[in-house]
Amino acid sequence: MKRVRIEEFFYDFDKLRKGKVTKKQFESILSMLNFNLTFNEFDALAAKYKTLDPEYMFDYVKFCANINAAFTTYGIQKQPTAGVAPVTINNTTLARRKYLDMTDDEIQALVDILEEYKKAVKIKRIHMKPMFQDFDITRNQHVTKHQFLRTLGQLGVTAPEAVLNILLKAYMDKGNVDEVNYFDFCNDVDSPEQLFSVGRGYNHSFDYYPKTKPRITGIDIKKDLPDDVDDIIAKLRQTCKEQRVRIAEFFRDFDKLRSGYITEA
Repeated sequence: MKRVRIEEFFYDFDKLRKGKVTKKQFESILSMLNFNLTFNEFDALAAKYKTLDPEYMFDYVKFCANINAAFTTYGIQKQPTAGVAPVTINNTTLARRKYLDMTDDEIQALVDILEEYKKAVKIKRIHMKPMFQDFDITRNQHVTKHQFLRTLGQLGVTAPEAVLNILLKAYMDKGNVDEVNYFDFCNDVDSPEQLFSVGRGYNHSFDYYPKTKPRITGIDIKKDLPDDVDDIIAKLRQTCKEQRVRIAEFFRDFDKLRSGYITEA
């Protein structure tokens, strides 16, 4: 998407072009590229591409060849007649969609909830998507959970808290408990193909993003507890997004040496 030439960043740490870097250098390179991975994800990648070197070196040549498969097939210059398969949504679905884990009872309850919303939208002639887009300034098809609930309240199609928890859980597809995919929700309950049996692809499946590799979480979706760190961080993230706050610049004023640490006060 950003046309990153990832191998060039490894060259800065590999002056002799051995095709290897240390694990710490690998973590530094991904941090420079703004790839924010967890420690477990770093360890998994390092274990997959590690070499037999006793210093636990990382084979970045194989890693870059795998990443660059998004552009073309590695080594295709040796096979002039070979074809390159086009990149489809299935190649990037796992990275773009990380659904929360749902029980069988919640899935069945979700089906009933969506049916009720379809009836309400059809009877009241509600056009939902423009209301959500007022909050989606960057047009990334996601809004915060508070904006999602606020919009439903403005449209007069709100529901009890238990129902809203299931609805939010089903459409939080970024692996967190803050951003909601309103675009998929509108397609499920407010699409002209389903409401009026007209338009492109009637009876076409709208399940573009299969719910693979769900993330198991014990976090309640809708709550307001002062001792819940995840909920506090979600509120801060929402404020920074709404007010376009560059929070890092305020921390740098107290961190002259750029160590990444400041005092609690």
